[in-house]
Amino acid sequence: MTPDLAPAIPTDADCFTEWKTLGSCPAPQITDSYLGNNCMGTTGVFVVGRYFQSGNRFWTTNGFMPYGPYAVTSKLNRDTWNWLSPRLMCITTSADAAYWTGFGMQVRNPDGQLSSTVTVGNKLGSIPTLPSSGTTNPFDANACLDPVMTTAQAQARFAPAASTATLGPVTISRRSRPCNSVSGCGAWGTTATEATTTAGLQVSGGTTIRVTLGPSDCGVLGSNGLITTNSCPTTGGAGSYEMHVAGSCLMLWQRRFSAVAGDGSYTQTDYGAVIKY
Repeated sequence: MTPDLAPAIPTDADCFTEWKTLGSCPAPQITDSYLGNNCMGTTGVFVVGRYFQSGNRFWTTNGFMPYGPYAVTSKLNRDTWNWLSPRLMCITTSADAAYWTGFGMQVRNPDGQLSSTVTVGNKLGSIPTLPSSGTTNPFDANACLDPVMTTAQAQARFAPAASTATLGPVTISRRSRPCNSVSGCGAWGTTATEATTTAGLQVSGGTTIRVTLGPSDCGVLGSNGLITTNSCPTTGGAGSYEMHVAGSCLMLWQRRFSAVAGDGSYTQTDYGAVIKY
C-alpha cells in the first residue's frame, strides 16, 4: 500500500501558542457554550471545544488577562478572557440568564479561522462536563481536566488505619519567554525542572480530607470550584500553585510575570505538572 505521507495534525496544546509557527492548525471547534458558575470564581459565559488559540499577548493593565479567540457576537465583542485554554475559555458576566443565554456564539482564532456557531445555554447551578485532553504535557491546561475527585475516591486511596495517602511523585516544570505589552510574546525557552515533590491526601479533624503538596497544605479536597480545586503555597518562584485533583490524575499550574519595563518588555514564566495514578 502507498504510505500515508500526510503530516500529523498538531495537538490542541501545540496549536494553543505555536499556531503561527506550525501553520497547519485546524479551525476552532465549539461543542458547547453556556452561562455557568466558577469562571475563575465568578459567573460567566463558557465556550467549550477544541483548537482555541492564544493571542500570545496579555492585557497588562488589567491583571494580565490573556488575549485569544475573538467572540463574534455583539453581546461580547472582545478577544480577552478570564480563563483561556486549548479546550475551554470563559469571560466574567452577570448571572442574568435572560440576557446571557439564547444567542449565537462563534469565535475567530488569531490566525483568522472561524468556528461553527452554537446557541449559548444555561447551566447555572449544575456541574458541566470538563474537556480533558488526557495528556501528560505539564503545560497543557486541559491535560487532567477530569471531574473532581469524590470523597469516595479519596477514601479508597487510604490503607486501613492510615491518616495519610500518597497520590504520587510530582515533577514541576518551568519555562519562560520574552514578551512586550504591544508586540506580544516570543518563543519559549528551554524547559527546566523547578522542583520535585509528592502529592497526597491527609485526614483532618477526623472527617475532612485535605490535599497536600510536599509540606504544603492545599486545602480541603475539591473545595474551590470547577476548574481550580485547590491552591498550594510554595517558597519557590511560583509563589503558589493552582491544582486540579481528579479521580485518576492531577495537574497543577501557575503563571507569573515580571514587572513591565518602560519599553513594554516583560517576562512570562509558566509552571506546570501532570501525574496519573
